[in-house]
Amino acid sequence: MAERYPRVISLENVKNFRDLGGYPAAPGKTTAWRRLYRSGDPIEMSARDRLTLKSEIELKTAIDLTTPDDVKKFRELSLLEEIGVKYFNIPFRPDIPNYYEKELALYNSTKDMGVFYLGRISYASFAARLIQTLEIIADPKYHPVLFHCGAGKDRTGVLAAMVLNALGVPEEDIINDYMMTDASMAEIRDRIMNNPITTDEVRNLPDFHWSAAPEFMKTFLAGLKQEYNGTAGYLKKYGADKTLIKRLEKALLA
Repeated sequence: MAERYPRVISLENVKNFRDLGGYPAAPGKTTAWRRLYRSGDPIEMSARDRLTLKSEIELKTAIDLTTPDDVKKFRELSLLEEIGVKYFNIPFRPDIPNYYEKELALYNSTKDMGVFYLGRISYASFAARLIQTLEIIADPKYHPVLFHCGAGKDRTGVLAAMVLNALGVPEEDIINDYMMTDASMAEIRDRIMNNPITTDEVRNLPDFHWSAAPEFMKTFLAGLKQEYNGTAGYLKKYGADKTLIKRLEKALLA
């Protein structure tokens, strides 16, 4: 199916905003346009951005995959409520003690973000949050849905990959979708580094952290297949409703 809508949507202050429609999926279908979007942090959205989200995209739901402080969470909630968008905050991280310290230690042993992604999804507490998120995405009453993190690369990239994998999108397309983030990463990194509230831990992250290299997603998809037999097997292992995949297909395929 030829693209009927632009995949990359240019907004003034929301970076890396993309439509997940138009990808081939099994059997003989495509992911539907204008139902599911991914992006970086929308917290700085301009008045024009809000008008686009309200009048052109007609956004109904936003899922924040970060762990925001109360001030940031309230600000995003207020901006979204202003344009009639329902807000969910589902932090995409395992709920275990010292998780970030454990992950930071990994930077000394690998330069492959795919290893990080596989580590994150291996916890039951992460799986519970993923399933909660997919239940929202599978319900048409919430469409169109936007999900985002800070840069729209890691937490957002994992969710996008698992959704597309569940829908039968070829791995090549999933990898290419992930790689599209690279075009925005330099600007996003500069914005983060110039923010006075950015922590030293983030400022000291290695250069490869700021890349959406294809090998990262290849590693993740290979591990997802080997360890769980794909998203479907992952959801089965962690007790998702047996109808969830079918409901995702019904909601997101055309």
